[in-house]
Amino acid sequence: MQRNEIESHYNSGKIKQALLGLDSLEPSPWSDTTRLKCLRAVGSKFAHKFATQLHDRILDNTSPYPLTTSERNNQLRYIALVYAENGDAKLACLILKPLCEQSPDVASLFREYSFVLISDGKLDLAEKNISLGLDLEPNNAKAHALLARIYCLTGRLDSGRHSYSRAVTLAPEDPSYLQRLLYWNNFSDRTDQQSSFQMAKLWAEKAYPGNHTGTSNVAAIDPDRRLKIGFISPDFCAHAISFFITPLFEGLDRSQFRICAYSDTRKPDAVTASIKELCDDWCDSAHLNDGELAKQIADDKIDVLVDLNGHSAGNRLGVFANHEAPAPVQVSWLASPSTSGLKSIGFRITDHIADPIGVNEEFFTEKLLRLPNGFLCFKPLASSPDIEPSDNQGVVRFGSFNNLAKVSSLTLDCWAAALHAVPNSTLFMKRQQLINKQARRFFANEFAARGIVAERLIFKASKAKIEDHLAEYNNIDIALDTSPYNGTTTALEALWMGVPVISLTGDTHASRMTASILHRLNLSGMAAKTVNEFAQRARELSEMDETLVQLRSSLRSRLRESTLMNAKLFGYEFGNAVRAQWRDWCQQSTVSPTIEREPETQLEDLAKVAQ
Repeated sequence: MQRNEIESHYNSGKIKQALLGLDSLEPSPWSDTTRLKCLRAVGSKFAHKFATQLHDRILDNTSPYPLTTSERNNQLRYIALVYAENGDAKLACLILKPLCEQSPDVASLFREYSFVLISDGKLDLAEKNISLGLDLEPNNAKAHALLARIYCLTGRLDSGRHSYSRAVTLAPEDPSYLQRLLYWNNFSDRTDQQSSFQMAKLWAEKAYPGNHTGTSNVAAIDPDRRLKIGFISPDFCAHAISFFITPLFEGLDRSQFRICAYSDTRKPDAVTASIKELCDDWCDSAHLNDGELAKQIADDKIDVLVDLNGHSAGNRLGVFANHEAPAPVQVSWLASPSTSGLKSIGFRITDHIADPIGVNEEFFTEKLLRLPNGFLCFKPLASSPDIEPSDNQGVVRFGSFNNLAKVSSLTLDCWAAALHAVPNSTLFMKRQQLINKQARRFFANEFAARGIVAERLIFKASKAKIEDHLAEYNNIDIALDTSPYNGTTTALEALWMGVPVISLTGDTHASRMTASILHRLNLSGMAAKTVNEFAQRARELSEMDETLVQLRSSLRSRLRESTLMNAKLFGYEFGNAVRAQWRDWCQQSTVSPTIEREPETQLEDLAKVAQ
């Protein structure tokens, strides 16, 4: 097999054929290191097998292997990164740790070791090693970005944003650092919508300077025909997105819409299989780059393309920003609370509580489509544990299981105010990153500065199984939400497990999501407008002994009976919203598409001609 044939197999996603071709080549055209680079780039499951075989071969040939900056050392480094990206971070750490010890002057090794340590959840050790790398190369943008990620994951958002800003300054030509800063700005109470909006537009100009709205990729301009809706996500798996995408797929009218999923999921699981069953068409797209995926979507004649990730990790905004938009109508929904900044994404799904009319429009490049009964629908885990009676022994147990980056200074002020308002209370924080000492130390210090002693704080890492995670809600009486980025999934989990939620409402979509949820449960009074009101709600709710017990026992049935769990209604409203934009597009379109007919129709036409 020739080298160009192998490259063609890679580009078309035929990884197994490409590997067979690689094995047939003599060593000179493609070194093992080059093979690993290629495999890592496509993220193939075959990369893991090849990396394992190469690692074993290196160990057989040299025992112990030389720890230098030689070709062999480079191979080991690539092997480690392949392991990490395929979920074997511990194996990657075993390779990189001795390399760092034997080559203490190679800054890139410390960056790579820090990267795999983050993947393994060892954030304290990752921070130590990236700091060593920065001592060697203090102006390395990638190192500052890695440190920023560690800061954000452990709740030190201000430090994280500072480090991302440093990376942006050091590498202004690389828009990826600007995008990470843009994403984490959603979590901060120290930024405003105007600056975030301007940053999103700047990112779009840097990343996709030719971005526009036009397309000729359309099967037929017919405002009332059945539409093909495509959804792109790396999270069609045991991820929070499944609680929201599943009811939509169940609720959409299949006589009106054909569902097509483009899955970047690298580790499919049982949830992946259940989502796949709800789709009419399914494409495993992780091996495709943005241009290839955009072409695939255009070839599939998708009418409405929905982005589920915004600026979050693993996003495919590059597909939407292709030189010619892959679909006539492109929509943002769910994962990101702020604008994409792209002209090619025309619409955004929201509601009148999360985005009141006249409040947020100027901070979005997209047109806001407000659904009448809320911007999301929730389908909880079928195997959720039962709600247990409270056993707090006279102590009010506040709690939060939110992403630590969401615990802003404003959030800490709210929580401390609630703890002061209810002296006989504790706060239970649960998140996997709390296994790291730096995270626990940071929050203990922040609460101490607000007059809350350590004895009132309970820090715990997450449970591995989601059923165990949900059961932990039985250990709290009142959930405290985060602001300016609300919990959303954790708010719904808490309510489903019978735990009322107190939230602080702001003036951004991110800070109004829980208010939207509470409104649909007739619990709008739980959405406070000030820190003092937040504390007052906490005190009032903690004093309602019998009422709190009744509320706790009724919340699950409230959810079931509300629009929050009415998949058919949500599917109808979502479908109506995108149908309206499709009709507008048809009315305004100047495209002359080639209408693709069904084979039966073509045969009927030929029969008429023959007659």
